[in-house]
Amino acid sequence: MKILAEESAENLKQRLQQHLAEDLAAVNSILHKNLRSSSAFVSDVLEHVSRFRGKQIRPMLLLLSNGLLNRRPSPTAHTLAAVVELIHTATLVHDDVIDEAETRRHVATIHRRWNTETSVLLGDYLFSRSFHLAATTGDAEACRLIGLATDRTCEGELNQTAARVETSVVLDSGSDSDEASPRLFDALEREYFRIIRDKTGQLFALSCLLGARTADASPEQQRAARQFGMRLGMAFQIMDDLLDLQSSHSSTGKDSANDLINHRLTLPLIRALRCGTSQERQFLVEVVQRGKSSELHQLQEMNMFTDGLNSAYRTAEQLVQRAYVNLERFPESVERQLLKSIAAFSICRSH
Repeated sequence: MKILAEESAENLKQRLQQHLAEDLAAVNSILHKNLRSSSAFVSDVLEHVSRFRGKQIRPMLLLLSNGLLNRRPSPTAHTLAAVVELIHTATLVHDDVIDEAETRRHVATIHRRWNTETSVLLGDYLFSRSFHLAATTGDAEACRLIGLATDRTCEGELNQTAARVETSVVLDSGSDSDEASPRLFDALEREYFRIIRDKTGQLFALSCLLGARTADASPEQQRAARQFGMRLGMAFQIMDDLLDLQSSHSSTGKDSANDLINHRLTLPLIRALRCGTSQERQFLVEVVQRGKSSELHQLQEMNMFTDGLNSAYRTAEQLVQRAYVNLERFPESVERQLLKSIAAFSICRSH
C-alpha cells in the first residue's frame, strides 16, 4: 500500500471538516429540508434513511472541485452537492433490495425495517426529489448531465444483474480449460470494468464535473475533473469489492461476502481465477455458484485468493496514480491537495 500512509483517516477527516465545515453544513441543511414530508409515515422512513449517511464523499468531491479555481462554493454548488447525495442514497436503497442486505452502516435496511415495497418506492421518491431539487437551480445543462449520469448508473446496475446470469453460463462452459481461460478472464474483466465505470464511476465523475463547471472551469479542465472522478470512483469500487472479501460486518457496517452470496465475480475473484490451477479455479467457481458466505474462509486460505486480491489492489493503485495526473490541470491549492488525499485514502480504508 505504497501511496497510502500519507496520513491517517482521522487526520484527513479533520482536515476535510475544517476546510468544508461551512459548506457541508449548507449541504446538510438542504438535505434535511428535502428529507421531510407532511406524511408521518413518509417522514419516519425518510428519518431512517438519513441514518445511512456516511462519508459524504460525493458532495465533498463536488465542493472541492468547485474550489480548484479559487472560488468559494456558491448556493448552486451546495444544491448540486445535495442532489448527488440524494441520488447516491436512492441507489443504496435499491441496492439493498437487490442484494437482500440486512444492514447498512450498522442500521437495518429499509426493506428489513419495513418491507420491499417501501424500499422500492422510497428509492423512487429520492430520485424524484433529487431531480426536482436540481431543477430549482435553473441550470438546464446541469440537469441534463445529472439525468445522463443517473441513466448510466442505473444501466450499470442492470448490467450487473445480467452479469450474474451470464457469469454462471460462461463458467459452466469450461472454466477448467487452460486454453479457453485467458479469453474467458479477459471477457469477464471487460464486463466488470464496464459495470463499475457506470455503477460507481458515473456519480463520482458527475460530482467533480459539476463542481468544476460551476466554477467556470475551461472545457479542458472540466474533462480533467470528470476523468479524475471516474478513475477515483472505479478505484473506490475495486476497494469496496476487496473489503467485501476481507472485512467483517463490524468494520464495514454492512453484510460481508455480499458479492459471493450474490454469485458475483468481482475483480479480486477474476484475478484469483487467473492465478490458480485448473483444480483451484474449479473450486472457486463452485464456491461462487453456491453463494455461501461460510465458505469464504476456505478461499482466504488459498494462495491464489491472496494473489488475486493483491493484483486487484495494484489495479486500484494504478487508477489512483492516473487520477493524480488529472489534477495537474489545476493550480496548486488546498482543494487539489485534499482531492489527492481523498484519492489516496480511497484505497487504504478499512470500510
